[in-house]
Amino acid sequence: MPAILSFRSMILLLALVSAGAWSADGRILSFEGDVRVNGEPVTADTLLNKEDTITTGPNASVKVVLSDNSVLDLDSGSEILISDYSYDVDEPTSNASKVDILSGTLRYVSGRIAKEDPENISFTAGNSTIGVRGTFISISVAPTEE
Repeated sequence: MPAILSFRSMILLLALVSAGAWSADGRILSFEGDVRVNGEPVTADTLLNKEDTITTGPNASVKVVLSDNSVLDLDSGSEILISDYSYDVDEPTSNASKVDILSGTLRYVSGRIAKEDPENISFTAGNSTIGVRGTFISISVAPTEE
């Protein structure tokens, strides 16, 4: 078991170190089951940008890494919208990350934006806005009844 954890840790570390090398705002780090971005099934090559919606079906999960090395982890039955995102290592005061949690559970591990400008990170969940002042949060939102 320790060898598997070590291998997984190395893969995560490699993905995080190389995160700044892509032209998109983020990418899929790993997924299981029916995961979609803007209604289209994801692949290992799926890139993410501002205004993308990510959904997970029943028994599905996804781990996303954004270009500032923050990690978003969604459980089954979740839906989020990356409503605003910009990261430029040379312009830290203009960096921003805003994620709307529409339903389900999101776990977040902070990246460079939260470390350099924590006031530029926010999450909305229903009528609430959540600011990040730590390195890890978990948010659960029940779907709205229509």
